[in-house]
Amino acid sequence: MRRSNGDFAGDERAIEGLPIRLVIALVVGVAALSLMMNVLGQFDDSFQDETVTVEFSDELVEVGESTNVSVVTSEGEPVEGAYVLVRSGSLTVSNGPIELDTTNGTAKLEIVSKTGNHDKAVVDFRADQERGDVEFEVVPPSDADYSEQSSPSKLVVYNN
Repeated sequence: MRRSNGDFAGDERAIEGLPIRLVIALVVGVAALSLMMNVLGQFDDSFQDETVTVEFSDELVEVGESTNVSVVTSEGEPVEGAYVLVRSGSLTVSNGPIELDTTNGTAKLEIVSKTGNHDKAVVDFRADQERGDVEFEVVPPSDADYSEQSSPSKLVVYNN
């Protein structure tokens, strides 16, 4: 058998062992992939950001009353250092949006229909409206791995 340099057309030698090498590489690759998937399956979801939401002491508030607003995790644990924005929903918050500071755990929000200050939401009812809602948006603390819940929380307010 004569060896020629660079003449591939005239080279009739076969590459011995190539198919078995491919099979071995495939088997080793599948085994390594199954080991990696097994290791990855042992991790919990602690790498995901935990969601936070707003919790109220009363879900239904009459004008002139107040409710305590707190920010909690999905497990119900309080979140310190968060802020809550009170915005118009089906009721217009005429002095809003209002920023509530829940750094101490909870903030008190009073719903009024006339004048108000920093911690009072002044809501406007239409003539034919007896109840409506006010929306809340959570601003989580910037130094923690919290993500805001996608849908804003709502507090129902009624006027008698």
